[in-house]
Amino acid sequence: MWNDSGQELHYKLLSDYIQWDSIHKKWQIHNYYIRKFSNDGEKITSGIELDTVLNFKPKDFGRQINKIETMSYSELNTAIKEEKMLGTNNVALYEIEKDKRTAFPFATFILTLIGVSLASRKVRGGIGLHIGIGLLISFSFILFMQVSTTFAASDLISPLLAVWIPNFLFGILALFLLRFAPK
Repeated sequence: MWNDSGQELHYKLLSDYIQWDSIHKKWQIHNYYIRKFSNDGEKITSGIELDTVLNFKPKDFGRQINKIETMSYSELNTAIKEEKMLGTNNVALYEIEKDKRTAFPFATFILTLIGVSLASRKVRGGIGLHIGIGLLISFSFILFMQVSTTFAASDLISPLLAVWIPNFLFGILALFLLRFAPK
């Protein structure tokens, strides 16, 4: 353990494995070695089993990122606070999911505007070309969203910006297509 200033190591605990005792709400440390450091030198103690209280629970090890999509908005806010407090790298993933929930309804509206503006064009050969263009635009939106959220997950840009950039760019495209669509 470190001292209050974080500069000096007081002791180091090594163990083969630890096990959670759910009845007593304690950790059982098996085949352990403790090295205690002091001004007089160091002292090594060892043992077979040691019951102790540590400042974490088994659920802290088993965070499942795939459960993020099933969380409610308030659960997401709580999870973001917990992850920030723990100092983990998962904060961006929770923030991306939170921001996606506000950005995706706008994305649906934007892609609908693009579809309407493409469908309003009448051509002699049929509608196959317009359907293909619409699918290409939709897939490029999804690809762009995935790429931007990947940048946010690796902390290169903020999650809010990563989720809203595709909406902004494709919103401009939707307004352009709608402007020049036949009335």
